[in-house]
Amino acid sequence: MSQYAERTQKQFSELEASNERMKELTASMDKIVETLQEGHAQFSKASEETNKRLNPVFEEQHHSAEKKGQGLSGSRNKQTI
Repeated sequence: MSQYAERTQKQFSELEASNERMKELTASMDKIVETLQEGHAQFSKASEETNKRLNPVFEEQHHSAEKKGQGLSGSRNKQTI
């Protein structure tokens, strides 16, 4: 086998090994993306549930403050003036 053929064969073998490594890395990245998507979905669901529980509390506080003549933002503004 000539030097050119040997060098070409070696480069081809290195390219195949690199290709296999890229396939492994792609599979790992796919798993990471899947995990992130699952985590995001769980976070979104938890956030939605938290908002459902806290919105009535916030609304009650807001209406209570309005009855006293102070909106929540208004009470902050009056304190800073």
